[in-house]
Amino acid sequence: MFVHILFFLFILSSFEAIASCPQFHQYETVNVKKVIDGDTVLLMDGRSIRFVGVDTPELYKKGRLAPEPGASAARRWLRNKIPDKSQMKLVFAAERRDDYGRLLAHPLTDGGQLLVKNMLAAGLGELLLIPPNHGYWPCLLLAEQAARQQRLGIWSQGVPATPKRTGWQRLLIRVNDVRVYRGGVVLLAEGGLRVRAGKRLAAASRRELGRLQAGDWLFVRGYVRKTAGEWLLWINHPWQFYREK
Repeated sequence: MFVHILFFLFILSSFEAIASCPQFHQYETVNVKKVIDGDTVLLMDGRSIRFVGVDTPELYKKGRLAPEPGASAARRWLRNKIPDKSQMKLVFAAERRDDYGRLLAHPLTDGGQLLVKNMLAAGLGELLLIPPNHGYWPCLLLAEQAARQQRLGIWSQGVPATPKRTGWQRLLIRVNDVRVYRGGVVLLAEGGLRVRAGKRLAAASRRELGRLQAGDWLFVRGYVRKTAGEWLLWINHPWQFYREK
């Protein structure tokens, strides 16, 4: 029994170590001109910085669409943390630019911690990571899960069980069937959704999906499209899903 307890404590401490967010001691200090929205700032030198690890609701500033719920709150929170004409600490990501030409970086708190963790913990946005800039996902996912459990911010309205449209979505699905095949897993969920995972997803994560049973609830997120009359969502990264407890 004592050995079992020690083993459990070892596993727990190992998980906490993996899931803990780093503290940075080397960074670049930049001068902020203004906050554009909840995840983007403009620097005094003209560079635009897109935060890695969070996707906040869209403001649609040009007025073509109404702001998404939570968009103004995310920008207001960030403006409070990073006022106009203030300084900010940044660690640039492995891939430094996105498709829009913005620089990709991790904003830091005064103490050198990931600011995005605080944003996720407050429910200001959703976790979003694109390789190769996908490090630190365990700690960021824990922060997001805490906000969802407390129904903070974007999580206050809950999560739908079935897709209503194509595009990136977050869903809370009930598994009807699990099919495991060589190199992949298929989940059939209520509402006609098929969730697939192949070799792009790490083997450990595929095994985790393969252990699910009918009746289990699973939080998933990803791009949903309709093909052959059914909804399809691919899971390619471990932060795209977790089992609902």
